[in-house]
Amino acid sequence: MAAPLPPGAALARSFDAPDEAFDRAGVAQAVITIGETPVKRAVYPAGWRHAEAFGDEPCWDTHVGYCAAGRLRVWWPDGTELVVAAGDAFVLPPGHDAECLEECVLIQIDSGESARERFGL
Repeated sequence: MAAPLPPGAALARSFDAPDEAFDRAGVAQAVITIGETPVKRAVYPAGWRHAEAFGDEPCWDTHVGYCAAGRLRVWWPDGTELVVAAGDAFVLPPGHDAECLEECVLIQIDSGESARERFGL
């Protein structure tokens, strides 16, 4: 196990002053970096669906994060399905499709290859 960080290493950042802010496929995104970890806030509009935004190809990223608001339905080709709702922490393995049942705000701690490596997924 890694040594704990000393109190002087404490950091806090606001999404009000992001390092990056952009819109991708209709999703408003803001990214801050805390230490070496990128943290993304993504605001998905109600009715948004991955397959419609990016074509029929599933999402091949791994997502680790927290749902701050709304509900997101996620499913995989093997029939696995879940609803991520406000207050839920989540890990979403690759190969999924998703749709927003209502406006949804997700806070993601890394994504894709970085999440798989950082969290040993």
